[in-house]
Amino acid sequence: MERTSHHPTIDQLIPLLRERDFDDLFERLTQGESSNGRFLLKMEIKRLCTPCRRVIDMRAYLGDECQLFEYQGIQHAMPPEAIALFHSQCYLYRDSYTLGVYEALQQWLKRQGHRASQQQPETSPRAQLEAKRVPFASYYSRSDERMHYSSQVLLKFNDGQRLFAKTSDISLSGTRVQIPFPLEHPPGEIIEVYFTGLEHDHPQEALHHPVHYQLLGHDERNGRHWLRLLKVASTPEFDAFLQQFIDSNKSRYRISVDYLLSAALTKGYEQYFLPRMSGLPLFFRGHANPRLDTVLRTENNQGILSDWRDEKNRDMLAGLFPPARMAALLAQPDNQKETLIYSFTHSVRSHIYFFSATREELDHSGLRALFFQVGARRSSWRVYHLSLEPCRPQEAEIASLLPHREPHPQDHLLHERVRQISHVGLLQPVDNELIRDDYLQYGATGHNANELQCFGHPVEVEPFEIETLYYLQLRSEPRYSHRTAVAVQQGEKSYLGWSRDISVQGLCLEMEQGVPCQRGEVLHIALPRLQALSKNMELRQLPYRVVGLNSNGTVLHLCIEGAAETHVGRQFFALLIESNLNKLKEVREGRRYRGYARALRNLYAHHLFTHPFYINRLKQGQRVTAIAHAGAPRALDALLAAQAEQEGNDNLTPLLAGERFKLLVQEPLRDRQREDTPLEQELYVALWQEKAGGWESDAMLLTAFPDAAARRAFVTQALTRGRFFSVRMMLSRTGRPDIHFIGNELDYIAKFAIHKAKQLEEELWSVIGLGELIDTTAATLAALGLSAPAAP
Repeated sequence: MERTSHHPTIDQLIPLLRERDFDDLFERLTQGESSNGRFLLKMEIKRLCTPCRRVIDMRAYLGDECQLFEYQGIQHAMPPEAIALFHSQCYLYRDSYTLGVYEALQQWLKRQGHRASQQQPETSPRAQLEAKRVPFASYYSRSDERMHYSSQVLLKFNDGQRLFAKTSDISLSGTRVQIPFPLEHPPGEIIEVYFTGLEHDHPQEALHHPVHYQLLGHDERNGRHWLRLLKVASTPEFDAFLQQFIDSNKSRYRISVDYLLSAALTKGYEQYFLPRMSGLPLFFRGHANPRLDTVLRTENNQGILSDWRDEKNRDMLAGLFPPARMAALLAQPDNQKETLIYSFTHSVRSHIYFFSATREELDHSGLRALFFQVGARRSSWRVYHLSLEPCRPQEAEIASLLPHREPHPQDHLLHERVRQISHVGLLQPVDNELIRDDYLQYGATGHNANELQCFGHPVEVEPFEIETLYYLQLRSEPRYSHRTAVAVQQGEKSYLGWSRDISVQGLCLEMEQGVPCQRGEVLHIALPRLQALSKNMELRQLPYRVVGLNSNGTVLHLCIEGAAETHVGRQFFALLIESNLNKLKEVREGRRYRGYARALRNLYAHHLFTHPFYINRLKQGQRVTAIAHAGAPRALDALLAAQAEQEGNDNLTPLLAGERFKLLVQEPLRDRQREDTPLEQELYVALWQEKAGGWESDAMLLTAFPDAAARRAFVTQALTRGRFFSVRMMLSRTGRPDIHFIGNELDYIAKFAIHKAKQLEEELWSVIGLGELIDTTAATLAALGLSAPAAP
């Protein structure tokens, strides 16, 4: 008999359990029952009176409302109302914690959830697109353990006011104190704190003197008030006592892991995005004369590197950053330096020559129209947005967030390497085939194409390092060096080449002449020399898909096309590799410094130049729950905050209002896989302020404009009314979260608050989609020949 469907007489009998004549009362109240019914009632009462040892922990549902309390050696966590119910139920069951008490509390918890769902107000359309801000790299400033501990303190303010208060939690770097009433003291004020309660219990010399703290802010909740305080002076004796006090009382008082919980969540969000970013992070050395030192390769930005390889497969990207160009960039007054770079290639007798110019260089030379007319007609035409900011070595901090972590013996070598990095940048592609004709509107009369020689790159450039940032594992299998002849067929044409490396799922080819193909195109290959090794497999007309290539198509990266189980090429290479493991040499990524890629990752996280956003699957359906930000202002900040309903949040209404969230996010995610390249969509957004002070917006997809005239009209009207933004949105399906990356933090959190560790994992597992918002406004306006809007 279940508690939820028990006989109504049970409710009458339970309160009578403490009566001495309970058996007589039972007989009297069950006169109308059959003997079988009486037996079932007795069995149910016996079940409910069974002693129970289950822990009741409601923190996962009711959060900070819960309090810890102990009953008969078992520690529970529930709000005061539930604690009162617990004690009253135990009284009914003869002062014992029984199964009936446990079930009564579970029923109460269910009623709380139902009541909350009934009281939840209807959300507005804008509220559906409201999202919290996730500040990347915001967790490096704190790693001290914080212990919940209540003890009396005396606060002495600058104006002479004295106030008795109680600590709510303490750590080596700060404390939170509860005050009896709100105060008017401003943040930043230095306060003297006397730990009178600790001094009474522990007569230590260090506690006889005040400790100086800076007031960070005020908190208020349910009519109670707190001050957040940060210790500002070095107090070795006090620190030693407090560290020993916290270490010796961890089992007695609750350790707060909220700072670590927030840090682990932010790291989890970072790890979803950073290994999949579409732009190419750049790292320069030399403060006065920056030179390209390292780039950070991810699974979605490898195409940029491929575009900048010459006919000899040499990396020529450093040619984009000559000293004169970098000097002009550094001369900009703002901390964030930025410009547009236009580029194309010119091939002569199998030699590739690179040309590039910044927006400012074209304006100064007067060759803008000629450069656009020559470059925009070529398939190699590219437009990049280059962002650059100075950085500090401390931003590459690779130490664990866990307290008392010992440094690795090789960390000093890594720190020396990172100290050479002076600037962090991002090379973000912003060209779009749909607006290529805009560049051709410029007339170039009276000029000769040879005048563009001043924008040509040298044939020799400085080398730079390429570090790879992995998500779990970028490659699902090893590659092996193996050179054999390959024939590639594209339609009616055939091309000859050689394999550079092979794997079960794909291969890399070096072609004798360039293949005019594109990423995603399916080619058919034949392996004439390897055919002699297999009589049962036909190694011709094998379908492979292009996943990467250099600018002139002489280096191709291919993967199998079609069902893996039946692909002949996959079957052959799997057998070939398995049979020759002792002969084949595995291709490995060369790494000179342990942890260098992760240090660069941390550096870039401080200087995030785009806005990732995260789509979670919740009970209410799919929602955008978080949008990432850098610590410094970015161009899209105003757009994201304009229609936010709560201060400190972002809102995607300007981009995804109405049916756009369904069309651009929900439906595409349904059909995409984790391995698919990001889906690109570009939107034009008009933002203006009404007389009442509120912000309104209007947006159109770039593909929705019938012609260039309609696009120009939209942009012109937006600039007249307020502000114009063009935003590229990249959308990907996520896989499983990289729990291993935050494994140490999760283990530490679980040690003190298992329910919070579970909540963290559940939040990360609920992420099903990843977006990236890229500001393309400058490139759009430049292509149309319009002026950028003035800063508000």
